[in-house]
Amino acid sequence: MITTNTLVNPWRGSVAITPGIGAFLGESGDNKPHKHWAHQIAIGLDANVEVISSETRHKEKGLWIPAGVTHQLIMAEVLCIYIDPTHDICKALLPHIKNPLMQPIGTLREEFNTACLSRFTATENLSFELEAFERHYRHDQTSDPKSRLSHILKALHAEAMDGRSISRAELAKKVRLSPSRFSHWFSESTGLPLRSYKKWLKLLTGFELSRQMSLTDAAIASGFSDQAHFCRSATEAFGVSPAVIQRLLSE
Repeated sequence: MITTNTLVNPWRGSVAITPGIGAFLGESGDNKPHKHWAHQIAIGLDANVEVISSETRHKEKGLWIPAGVTHQLIMAEVLCIYIDPTHDICKALLPHIKNPLMQPIGTLREEFNTACLSRFTATENLSFELEAFERHYRHDQTSDPKSRLSHILKALHAEAMDGRSISRAELAKKVRLSPSRFSHWFSESTGLPLRSYKKWLKLLTGFELSRQMSLTDAAIASGFSDQAHFCRSATEAFGVSPAVIQRLLSE
């Protein structure tokens, strides 16, 4: 059984997910400070979007929140797009951020905000527009499927889907590196620690599986020790209980 606290201000809206990218369109509700291993685009529908991070309040029409940055989204009508940091389109999106290296949370350019809102708020099919968004910004950014990183990412995704654990030594062997050198190389290549990225993939797999089975079974199948472990990890990553995400996925 899933036990959750009743939210004073629940999330309401639509969710779409494709491999490596997801979107939420609607009214954000209660959420705790959290950090997830996906870059986040947050754009206010009718007003500026507001995010608190490290006691700093960011208030702009559109914000870029890099993976791994702890933040809390203030309730608003909002478009949020979540992008796996290893996704091909990340480099294509960087020009749309003002001074991306000046501070952890960046401001999105107005023309990008307008283009995103025009695309997503005018559709009745959020999944279709998310796929169109991905195609548009993928452009010529496609990575070499034979590259070392592509080889490792494929192994990690297979691991998550199978609910098994592949060791750092096994991964390092695939690309002919020592385990210590592999950890450094992976962090350099993705901007993420290996352990954090593996946990992120397990979480996403768990939610995908929860569409077909109970949350307890999905947690075990995706590699968590039990449902409680999955729930704690989900709250740390998203700032809300797994039940909130499940409800949005089913609507």
